[in-house]
Amino acid sequence: MAEEKKTSSEAPRVYVPPRFQQGPITMGLNLGPLASLPGSWKGSGFNVMWRPDNPLSQPCTQTKRFLELNLTSETLDFQVIPGVVPNRGLNPQTDLSLYGLHYLQRVTDADLPPFSTAGQALHIEPGLFMNVPAASEEPSTNPASKATIVRMGSIPHGVTVLMQGETPPATPKPGPPKIHSIFPHWLINAGLPVFTPPAGALGLGIQPVDMPPPAGDGAEHTVPEVDLASDGPGSQSNGPFPPTIPQAYANDPNVVLRNAIAGQDILGHITIELKTGAGQGLANIPFLGIPNPAQASDPNDPSPPTRVGNNPCTANPTQGFANAFVYSAAATFWIEWVRVPPGSSGCPGEMSPAPPPGGPWRKPEGGGYHPLLAIEPFWPEPTFLQLQYSQVSILVFNCVLWPHVNVATLTLSAG
Repeated sequence: MAEEKKTSSEAPRVYVPPRFQQGPITMGLNLGPLASLPGSWKGSGFNVMWRPDNPLSQPCTQTKRFLELNLTSETLDFQVIPGVVPNRGLNPQTDLSLYGLHYLQRVTDADLPPFSTAGQALHIEPGLFMNVPAASEEPSTNPASKATIVRMGSIPHGVTVLMQGETPPATPKPGPPKIHSIFPHWLINAGLPVFTPPAGALGLGIQPVDMPPPAGDGAEHTVPEVDLASDGPGSQSNGPFPPTIPQAYANDPNVVLRNAIAGQDILGHITIELKTGAGQGLANIPFLGIPNPAQASDPNDPSPPTRVGNNPCTANPTQGFANAFVYSAAATFWIEWVRVPPGSSGCPGEMSPAPPPGGPWRKPEGGGYHPLLAIEPFWPEPTFLQLQYSQVSILVFNCVLWPHVNVATLTLSAG
C-alpha cells in the first residue's frame, strides 16, 4: 500500500497529554507561583462590611447604610485539579494547557460575647485559581495574551467574580513584602478619582466615596461611623466596638497584616495581584442591581434620560436600582517563607537540623541552581509557609461606592 501523503495545508498534530494526575514535582512546576498553595490554611483577620440598612422608620432622604466590623477566623482549603486542563485553540493558535487549584474559603466572626455578631458565619466561597500560560509565544500588545493567574469565585449573595493578574515569577523575591495602605490604593485599583482628605481624617481605609462622573464627583462621602468612638448604641453600626478593634484598623485595615509579620524573619515572598475591571468580570443577580445597558459598569448612572430608579425616593425605584451591586474587586496575595526561630522546628521538644554549609541557594556541581529550589526555594533552611491577603470589593448602593475589605494571615496547617 502506498504511503499516504499529507497535503501542505495540514498542520502538524500537537500532542495533548491525557487527563490523569502527574507526579507532584511535575504538577508543582506546572502550577508555577501557585505551587505552594495546596493544603489547608488557617488563621485570623479582619472584615469591613458596609451594607444597606433600611428600617421603615427612616426618612427616605437618609443614607441607609450600616457598618459592620469583625475580627475573623478563617480556613482556606486548596486542592490540586488532577492533570492538565486543555483549552482548545484554533489554528494558528495552538492549544493551551492550564493547571490549577480549586478552593473553599470559610470565614466566621472571632469576636467574643457579648459582641453582637460573636461566632457568626460571615462568608463561604468556592472557586478556582488557574495558572494560564501566554496565548502565543510571539510578541503581542494584547494584554489578554500574557501569562496570567485567574481566580474564579462564587459568593452566595448572588455574585460570581473573575479576577485576573499577570503571572509573577515563581522564584520568591527576597525579604518580607511591602504591604500598601488601603487608601488610596483601593481607589487607584478601581480606576476611581483620588480625593485629598483633610488633616487628621479618620477611617480612610473604610471611607466610602461618591460615584465618579457623570453620576457624581467622586469625592469623599462623609459618614460619622468611620470614627469608631461615635459608634455607640443606636448608631448605624454593630458598635460599640471592643478594644480588640481599634481606630487604627478603620484607618487602614492592612495594619492588621503588617502587625502579624512584625518581628518575623521572612526569607522571601511571592506577590499575586488580581482584579476585575470596573463593572467587568462580575455577574450580579437582579436583586443586587440591574446594570444600565448604556453603561453596564454603573447601575446607578443617572445620565441616560430614560434611566428609572436611580433615586430610591422616586415613585418607581425598582427598575435598575442597586440594592448592593458589586462594582469591582481587587485582591493581593502574599505567599511568604518564614524562617523558624533557631533551635526550634516550631514543634515542642523538637530541634531544627543545622543546615548544610553554603546556604539555601548554593549551586550544585556543574553550576546552575539546584532543581529542588524550583519547588522548595529556601531548602534546607527551616521555614514555614504563610499566606496573607488584602481584598477590597466595591459595593454600590445609595449612589455611593462602599468598600468591603477583608484581610487575613494564614499558615499552612495541613499540607
